[in-house]
Amino acid sequence: TAALELMARLQSSGDTVHISTRTYPDKLVFQHALFSKLATQKNVHFFSTLEFDPTQFVVGHNVVSGLHRLLSNMDNPLIVLDSWEGIADYVPPEARMKVEQSLMAVLEDTGARMVLVSEKPETTSTLDQLAEAILVLHQRVIDDRRVRELEIRKLRGVPIRQERYLFTLAGGRLRYLEPFGFTLPERTSMFRPLENTATHMSTGSRDIDALLGGGVPRGSTVLLEIRGDVPFEGQIYVPLTALLNFLATNNAVMAFPYSDYDPTRARLFATQFMPEDVYDANMRVFTTDRVEDPVAIKFSLNPTEDFDKWLSTYSAYKAEGKTIWMLMALDTVENFYGQGVMNFLATVAARAAVNKDIQSIVARPNLQLTQKVANISQIHLVLSQRWGTLILYGVKPRTGFYALQFTFDHGYPEFELIPLEDVMLTTEVPAEKAIPPPSLTFYTRRHEARADFFETVLTSLSPSRRGAA
Repeated sequence: TAALELMARLQSSGDTVHISTRTYPDKLVFQHALFSKLATQKNVHFFSTLEFDPTQFVVGHNVVSGLHRLLSNMDNPLIVLDSWEGIADYVPPEARMKVEQSLMAVLEDTGARMVLVSEKPETTSTLDQLAEAILVLHQRVIDDRRVRELEIRKLRGVPIRQERYLFTLAGGRLRYLEPFGFTLPERTSMFRPLENTATHMSTGSRDIDALLGGGVPRGSTVLLEIRGDVPFEGQIYVPLTALLNFLATNNAVMAFPYSDYDPTRARLFATQFMPEDVYDANMRVFTTDRVEDPVAIKFSLNPTEDFDKWLSTYSAYKAEGKTIWMLMALDTVENFYGQGVMNFLATVAARAAVNKDIQSIVARPNLQLTQKVANISQIHLVLSQRWGTLILYGVKPRTGFYALQFTFDHGYPEFELIPLEDVMLTTEVPAEKAIPPPSLTFYTRRHEARADFFETVLTSLSPSRRGAA
């Protein structure tokens, strides 16, 4: 998939040849989304060495001279060899270094560009030293879930600003994922909420709603656990963006925010996407500091007095017929009330369950009470980061890894969840809308026993070149 992505980006009006040493071209059409598009172009050609007697690659000179002859007769050539070991493994070890050095000379002499796929990226070889760029694809298993990483090992003459990026093969394409960044657009728009249902409250994100089976079930307690070095902006804006839908649907939010949370900052953020009177009517922030903000309610740290204030606010919103999302930063309420905080959280969870409200608890890293909160939560999501990219996944319900990225396509923040697990092409497009692969003709697999691979490829290019002319 990576080789085809590079091939599509580097392809020009000249001749492009893809040589596979591990599979046949007619198999690729079902594995890679780009294949059908590339294969219909007259100057793009696919071949497989599996159709030929491999002993012809034993003599290193034959490989070098054959490739030179082929490239010399191509117009502005681009060649993709996937993989090199499919040929090089037949070359005697003592001759392999010379063949690899000669490959570079052939490319220099013919002005060709080559994308060479190697199955052994961890070894230092002649090709590593001579290549202009080296990309290495890694696959790891973390928390019993698979994640893929793209390493930029070498870019000759170009600074490498970040060593690795996450990438996904979902949909049969290779897509690398940008590190987290939250930059507001020059022009914002009013938030367009998603509808709630009789059984679920929407998070405002179609992707997250789908992940949770239609949204957050009414009456639930939700734990959002933050692990690792998630940027502060991510810790702030992920919960806030999810709450916009609650406010915009004229429901209420009661928040115990982080101790380093600024209600003024939250107001400036939210009121870019909704009228200020809607925010003032539906938002309440409990704080121990005196804040000159209409939505702020000052707590005294006396548990009895503070609970009375909380209950009074809760009752007032329920009297208006609102569903309430109670957002609590675990470190804040733990600092307020110590170990007794679990009694408070359990009480709120019970009240939410009876009245079909939502309790949402945000736990920063390394808090002792996180597991206890997880035990009383019906939904447990984890927000972490790897190589700067935010990752969201479910513990309850169990899900794979998703890259979480903000989009402002409609002028307000939305979540896009990009699956990091492989997704088969057939599941991406409904059957009735799926476009069948084009009818493609590939050269027969039957060749004379002594047929020369490079000569056959060159002969095959001639008719298509005449047709293009």
